[in-house]
Amino acid sequence: MDKMQSFKTNDNVTLKYFDTGATEEGEDEKPWLILIHGFTGSSQVWQRNLPSFSQEHRVIIPDLRGHGSSSKPKHGYHVSRLAMDLRELLLHLEPSLQSGTSTGWRAIGGSLGCSILWCYAELFTTAPFESIVFVDQSPLQNSTLDGWDSRFCNRGLNNSAALAALQTTLLLSPETAHKGTIASCLSYRSHPLPTDSVSPATQAADEAFFLQEAMNGDGEWLGKLMADHTSLDWRDSIAATFGPGSGSKTVVLVMASSRSGCFPAAGPLKVVDLINQGAGPEYGMAQGVAVEWGGHWCYWEDPVKFARLVKRWWNDGSVD
Repeated sequence: MDKMQSFKTNDNVTLKYFDTGATEEGEDEKPWLILIHGFTGSSQVWQRNLPSFSQEHRVIIPDLRGHGSSSKPKHGYHVSRLAMDLRELLLHLEPSLQSGTSTGWRAIGGSLGCSILWCYAELFTTAPFESIVFVDQSPLQNSTLDGWDSRFCNRGLNNSAALAALQTTLLLSPETAHKGTIASCLSYRSHPLPTDSVSPATQAADEAFFLQEAMNGDGEWLGKLMADHTSLDWRDSIAATFGPGSGSKTVVLVMASSRSGCFPAAGPLKVVDLINQGAGPEYGMAQGVAVEWGGHWCYWEDPVKFARLVKRWWNDGSVD
């Protein structure tokens, strides 16, 4: 992927982003689509999805601060700062957003990218997004005493002891920490099936790719970001900013995985209930689907099926 662009945030951090409209003629006439990667990723994790989505969209893919080729500051390791970075990027690309006008945006967020979008909605409303796809992120990672237990929370990183262990490993042996993340995020590693046909060479290439992207980050910074991410409870915020009475016109697709090593599918799918507030899928603003052909990084494992599902939903609202 080339066409990397950059801009500076209001706290003087240089952020890089990929833009199909940077050099291609006619891209300005296409609707916007922004893809937001997750923890330890980069814009590169969406490379397999770009050929399909760029046919009909001007695609923007940022490297989050502290990730990829963006700056690695010692500050800003908060989901709220990443949401502000997103706001500044949108204004940089389309200044008219400041006055509340827009040509319309679509967004797809994976993992941490979902939390960034939830925070963005809380701070700036759901505009200008006409639709958002949330990929495999529970609205609360930790387990709590109010019934948010192993049915919904993160499978492993769901308490202070687990967080402390991850932070220590990120500092002392980051490669070990990142390999553990990779094993949880690919379905053929976390939930292997006899029907999986992933060759050893492909498995090795996948691990090498994601490990290289993850090692671009600083272990201490990443550990602090995960501490913030893990502590945040978006349940009430999602209901308030996307649900009935919010005024939001943004339609939502929640994509979970029955083979995710990060969350049981019921966790991410709770977002549908939080938005619809009892309305059926034919009346509510959100729909959900649990896939079995990929895990936490399903968009990487089977980009064809991922694009087919998302495009079908965009076109007619179907997820079957």
